[in-house]
Amino acid sequence: MCQQFCGTDSVHSSLRYLDRRGLLKGAAAGMAVATLGACATSANPETGRNQFIIVDDAQLAQASLQSWAQVRQQTPQWRNATAQRRLETVGGRIVQAAGRGNQSWEFVLFDSPQKNAFVLPGGQVGFYRGLYEISERDDWIATVLGHETGHVTGRHAAERYSREVATQTVVQVAGAATNSDLAAAALGLGAQVGISLPFSREQESEADILGIRYMHNAGYDPKEAIPFWQRMETGGGSRPPEFLSTHPNPDNRIQRIRNYINEQGWGPV
Repeated sequence: MCQQFCGTDSVHSSLRYLDRRGLLKGAAAGMAVATLGACATSANPETGRNQFIIVDDAQLAQASLQSWAQVRQQTPQWRNATAQRRLETVGGRIVQAAGRGNQSWEFVLFDSPQKNAFVLPGGQVGFYRGLYEISERDDWIATVLGHETGHVTGRHAAERYSREVATQTVVQVAGAATNSDLAAAALGLGAQVGISLPFSREQESEADILGIRYMHNAGYDPKEAIPFWQRMETGGGSRPPEFLSTHPNPDNRIQRIRNYINEQGWGPV
């Protein structure tokens, strides 16, 4: 659920190869992408913010089906009828509360001890046995499924893909301008740490809040998200620093959720 990067010394040495002209050309490339972003920005009513999206929903849906087929082929399904009904019942209530009941959704339990879940833009949700087995309450499953649904309604896959394309464009142009593979590598790492990872954490935090809203609207207790994430934190093992992780620091995540619940008058927690 998180990523770690090494090689700081090599990055610092690579940066010495960047001359002023190359940096200026890289900045010019960034302004070109920013101009494109202004043309591809649209408002998302769920998040209340503008999003930079340059990929078509049909393309993402097709990619989702291909990825889903691959996951289904590589990961065994957990054949537990009772657990499957429970997952689908909670999931059905959540997607209805999110206003996505008319969309096609598929919930599948995978036979893996991982405490994890994922969603694809087409509405395919994978829920691992390890996570299910610690989900003592339906509210805890609703916490996870609300979060995953939030990624879909927040159009996070489309947004992240669009930003990655724009970022790679800047990196390639800047690398060519400096005529240095080392410079391009340094810029690439800088972009990932400075743009991609913080943006991923932003999406995770946004999905948390959307998920809490959907939980409440579906009749589940949003306060139960607190003990759920506390349980996840105790079993999370070692983590890289938050600034090098795709997910928020657990303590920060819990406090943000706590603040939102209290602000909505659903607490106190």
